[in-house]
Amino acid sequence: MPRTLTASLLALTLVAVPAAAQAKTYKRVAALTPFTANTLAELGVRPVAIGQTLGGQDRLDPRLKGVPTLALSHPSGPNLEQLAVRNPQLVLSAPIWKKGEAGMKRLGMKVAYSDPRSAHDLIDDTKTIGALVGKSSAAARLAARQQAAIRSASAGVRKHPTVLLIMGVGRTSYAMLANSWGGDIVRRAGGRLLTGGLTASGGYARISDEAVVQRNPDVIIAVPHGAPSSIPSLAKYLANKAGWKKTKAARHKKVFVATGNSLLQAYTDPGRIITDVRKKFLGN
Repeated sequence: MPRTLTASLLALTLVAVPAAAQAKTYKRVAALTPFTANTLAELGVRPVAIGQTLGGQDRLDPRLKGVPTLALSHPSGPNLEQLAVRNPQLVLSAPIWKKGEAGMKRLGMKVAYSDPRSAHDLIDDTKTIGALVGKSSAAARLAARQQAAIRSASAGVRKHPTVLLIMGVGRTSYAMLANSWGGDIVRRAGGRLLTGGLTASGGYARISDEAVVQRNPDVIIAVPHGAPSSIPSLAKYLANKAGWKKTKAARHKKVFVATGNSLLQAYTDPGRIITDVRKKFLGN
């Protein structure tokens, strides 16, 4: 067959692809995490419901004001009856709520997971969410801005202090590893995580006070995690924890407490979070 005719038939075939053959997009969407909720807001999509945020709503996009909030409980996530009232076609969930997937599917809902543990994952997830809600072009532009902000925020690092990033749950401490969201942010901000030998698929490994002293970090960033009412007392406890007093961090007054959720889970502004860690905690 002549090349020109082949090209003409191919062009005709491409034009003739019906809309039904393209990827399905969803209009009624519930977003269970701050990242997915804020991403929808950035893309101009108002969700039918969002999940509660344990650390408070202060970092949620203002455009989400008035969106119904769903209580979340382990291990299934939202109450199915309350979710059904909002009638989403798509639920943007996280692996932590995976047990609730079967019930959501029985109600005819599509379930997609997004839980970025790195800035790189965040870029990919932004594009994936955009495709699901028919906003691929807007998502590509948002991802490009996020990538540029990450590069800018990570540039010019002069110092690389050793760091232990520790999540405090009650009186129990968990080191946040390189495969956690906070660990990736601290690494991009110039910190050297002292987590060698610690492993955990979820990114959090239990660590004793003795192990913290033995690793002797230049900086400790403690992140209290719990019910909002318990955060102030937990933050005070972590800021003055007796078991850490022999570390370089404590002796040089480099034990910091980061309240809120910025180091615990992704938001849509990783560049800002990297910059905050550099300025507030690492001094670089």
